[in-house]
Amino acid sequence: MLALASVAGMARVSATRCAASPRGTPQARHPAAALITEQLQQRRTLRRYRAWLLAVQDDAA
Repeated sequence: MLALASVAGMARVSATRCAASPRGTPQARHPAAALITEQLQQRRTLRRYRAWLLAVQDDAA
């Protein structure tokens, strides 16, 4: 149960940071929307990394 609370706390902090602009001024963006956007961005990045890794492994073989 403690781990779940820890993950929820980290997600809240992450969502709060994502909702803030790079300049530090808050945007009109809901933290849940920021979290979903961040997750989608991570999925795209991971997909690109996996494709790159397979290409590098194929070149090495």
